[in-house]
Parts: sequence; C-alpha cells; structure tokens
Amino acid sequence: MSTDLGSGHSVRAVTAAVTASLVVASVLLAASTARAGYWMRSTCVNPNGTAAPSEGWSGMAGGGTGFGSNNSAGCGPHMFGLLSTAAAVPVGAYEGVVYVPPEGSTLSGGIVGVNLLADGGGVNASGVAAVFSPSYAYDASNVVFQCASGLSPCSGATNNYVGPVGMPSGRGGNLYVVATCGGNAGWTCNARGSQGAWSRVVVYYANILLASTQTPTASDFRGTLLEPGAHGTAGLSFAASVPSGPGIYKVTVWIDDKAVYDAMPNSNTGKCIPVGSDRDTGALFFAYQQPCLRAQTIDVQVRTASLRDGEHQLRVAITDAAQNTQTVLRRTITTNNRTTANSTLTSDPPAAGSPGAAPGQPAYALVLDAPTRRLARGVRRGWRRSGIQLSGTLVSNAGTPAPGIAVSLFARHAGRAETEVLARAVTDASGRWTLTATRGPSRFLTITYGAQAPPAGPSAVTIRQTVVPALSLTAAAPGHTRLRFRGRFTGRPLGSPRPLIVIEVRRGRRWQAVGQPVRVSESGGYTQTYEGGHAVVGRSYAFRAKAPATSLFATGISPIRRAMVR
Repeated sequence: MSTDLGSGHSVRAVTAAVTASLVVASVLLAASTARAGYWMRSTCVNPNGTAAPSEGWSGMAGGGTGFGSNNSAGCGPHMFGLLSTAAAVPVGAYEGVVYVPPEGSTLSGGIVGVNLLADGGGVNASGVAAVFSPSYAYDASNVVFQCASGLSPCSGATNNYVGPVGMPSGRGGNLYVVATCGGNAGWTCNARGSQGAWSRVVVYYANILLASTQTPTASDFRGTLLEPGAHGTAGLSFAASVPSGPGIYKVTVWIDDKAVYDAMPNSNTGKCIPVGSDRDTGALFFAYQQPCLRAQTIDVQVRTASLRDGEHQLRVAITDAAQNTQTVLRRTITTNNRTTANSTLTSDPPAAGSPGAAPGQPAYALVLDAPTRRLARGVRRGWRRSGIQLSGTLVSNAGTPAPGIAVSLFARHAGRAETEVLARAVTDASGRWTLTATRGPSRFLTITYGAQAPPAGPSAVTIRQTVVPALSLTAAAPGHTRLRFRGRFTGRPLGSPRPLIVIEVRRGRRWQAVGQPVRVSESGGYTQTYEGGHAVVGRSYAFRAKAPATSLFATGISPIRRAMVR
C-alpha cells in the first residue's frame, strides 16, 4: 500500500485530473451491458433493503494518528474513518476502511454511498476525505473522488458531500475510503492546530462490481443414465469445481436440447441465493465474499420414461455465480423403457429346441403362483420388506411337472455391472420351486431354469423391484437459536457418492429446505446443525428429513418431528 499523502503534493494539484477521471468513469458505467464474467457484492445494505455483512472490508490507520481518531469496518450502523479534533495529527496521517476483492475476482466498478467531510485547512495542510482505487496514493491515477478545502463539488464551510460515488471501470486493485491530512511535511491538521483542519469519512453502502473469468470443470461422471439402455429414473453424478471466484451457481443437463435439470445444486446455507441483479450489467448481487461453493458433488435424477427408446444426446453445463458457463460433458446415451418386463406366463411351454430352452436342456416353462405373478408387474417396497419370496412350478414340454431341475434367482442393480446369484433351488416331485431374495436396493430380479442357464435368457422371468430406504429423524433445540438434526439412512449398499439428506420445514402446505444438504456417513448416519435466528425464537416448527432418489433407492422421507426454537 502506498501512503504518500504527506509527500508534498498540493491538495488542489490533482483536482482537475480527478474530475476528468470521474467523467470518464460515469461514461463507462452508463455504457455497461449485460455480459458474463461479472458479479456484484453488496455491503451493509442489499438492493432489496435487507441488511448485508461487511465481509472483505477492514479498517486502516497510520501516519501518527492521535487521541480520539478511530475507524470501523462494521455495518453497525455504518463504516467510518475519523481524524479527531482532540489531538493534532501530522500531514500523512489517515483513518479509513479498505475493501479487498476475494480470490479470483478483480474490482471492476460499482457505486459506494458515502459521507465525506473535510474541515478547513490552508495551503500547507488540509483535511481531505476521499475515495481511492486501485491503490491508496494521492495522485490522479488513484483518487476517484475527494473533499478538501474549497473543492467543488463538495459544498459548505465543512466541504461536505453526501451521496453515491461511481467507481471507474476495470481499474482492479482495492477500494479505499479514507480521512486524511494532506499537505506539506512538517505541518499538522487539527481544529486547534497549525492549519485548523480535520476530516471524516462514512460508508453507508457499497455495490461493488467484480470481474471473474474462471472456467468451471467436472470429472468422475458415473450413474445409470450413462449405462446402455437406461430406464426408469436414472442417475447421473459427477464432481464439479471451479478453481476460485464466487463458486458454482447452477447446473444444467440437456437431453436432445431439452433441459431435464436446471437448478442450483447447493445454496451454501442461503449465501448462494442472489439478493438482486444489477440493472446496468445484469450481474447477480450476492451479500458474501464467497457466496457459492467452489467444489460440489452433483447428483441428478432423470426420468427417462418420457423419452423415446434409442440414442439421445446428453449435454451438461456448469455456470458459476459470475455467469461464466462451461459445457463439461457431451455424450451419446441410450434408453430402453419399452421392453416387456417379463416373459409371457402361460401353461404352454416352448417347443423343444426353441430359443426358450437352455443349451443342452429340454424346453420348460416357468408358471408363477398368483402372488408372484402380481409381483412380476413391478413391486415397490420399503427397505425392511425388500426381501421377497417367489414361487411357482416348472412344467415340461408336455405340460407335466418337471422335477429335479435347477431354478435360479439373479439380481442386478445400478451399482453393479454384473449380475449376482441371490438364490438357487431344485424343483420337487410336483415341479414346485421357491426362491427367496434377501434385502437389497432397487434392482431387477430374474428367475431362470437349468444348471447352465444364462441369467437373462429368452425364457427368463424378470421382475423390477423399487426399494424405498428407511429414514429416521430427531430434532432438538439446544438453545441460542440452534437446531440440531440427527438420523439414519437404512439401506444397503449406500452407493458412491453416498445419499444426500435434506432437512425440510413445513411452511403452510409446502415443505421448504433448511440449510444445505448433508451426505450420510459410511454407516448411514447424519447430523446437521442449523442457526434459526432470533426472529424465530419461541416458535414451534414441523420438520422432516428427505433423501432424494438415487440410482439405488427411491426417495425416502422420515416421520415428521416438531421442535421449538429457543
């Protein structure tokens, strides 16, 4: 930081050059149009009138300030810098505040609402209240706007200015609002000092335009949407990141140029939700230095039933909070939702030697019992009842019972590329068989016969089973407006990435997310702490936990729990 305000430059020497730079800045701001690569930071007051924090601001002082001089970078109620009249201060002394842009973003313009007051002074020393950028240096390249003795447009005996100051476009660096003593070395500023001068600055709000040209990236794409013949509700997951800047704002997934997902994947406890947009640039307003997360695991569920069977073009794009958009995946996928779920179930067996016969085996037919036939239409159950029993009869080509024949039950779920054997049985003297599927996730269960029978032969019977996980929730209010949620996701395997849990609060007839989603642990447990805020103290609320659908499990919802914020 340069602090050459006491280097002997006259207060009036930079007036003409600064006035000219203000005119140029005004023209640049007025000419701005909506474009990617920019975002806005609000300070103290959001565009919608709500309070905003002062993240990124800090106080600054130096040069020998005396008793009573002070600064504050807090919004309670305003930020300020004060060179007090209680003690003389030398030329070059200063008190003020400085804004430093976050990593990956550069200062590119905006407006700061100020009160600048510079009282009195003479040729050798004068109170100066000024806005600087990109550096704190008293020259035409850095002074954006100032008040000093006799300087227009500041008015009144105290050279006071209250109003907005437009920032020049594209200067970079930092933003400084400083009260200082300017003039020649060896002189002092003070109401009772050698030149009778002092100064003060106040910042009411700031709308800071930041430039960020980061490129979002993604890796580790996986899920059933990418498998051949995707069907039902198919999953897609990947790791998204941006090296710096305001973070990941939105993810869009297109299939054949139709958006099937277009949403903010994580609100970062609400910080990623814009508080407005800039009329001149179209940039989104955020109240925090790091509004959105820079790295996230994205889980997308796509209903493929509305798509025609066959090939489709998949495209995935990531947009950061500065509206930089990058396409991270282009890929051809295939869907298949129209294939008959199970073979024709009749008492008429296929002819010997037909495709229905396993290699080296005579032809048989699987005749399902009535309860199993109902399951063959598709079954949806909770995790605790996901183990099911299947039974029927194997008949020969002549329609007679077929004893002593092996019957097998296979399973394939989204987490596995291969098919696994769940159970085997041998038909009894009357051709009857019974197979039991142990608990498991959503899957395809296939029944086939023959010692060497393939798990998906033309005579096989396939049953689609959808499984809903068991989800528990406890809600506690330990005090100080905090709420603590705990629970467990019960279902195996969990898959990778593990399931997300969203805590929701009931608002009238609707449910609204509370805080950010949390991922369950390896054991299925989860914990989330949420700051309710003083505005909700003393009120009781209904909460529930929700586990969005994954490739392994349907959406799970816990019982409703109530808690009073205290």
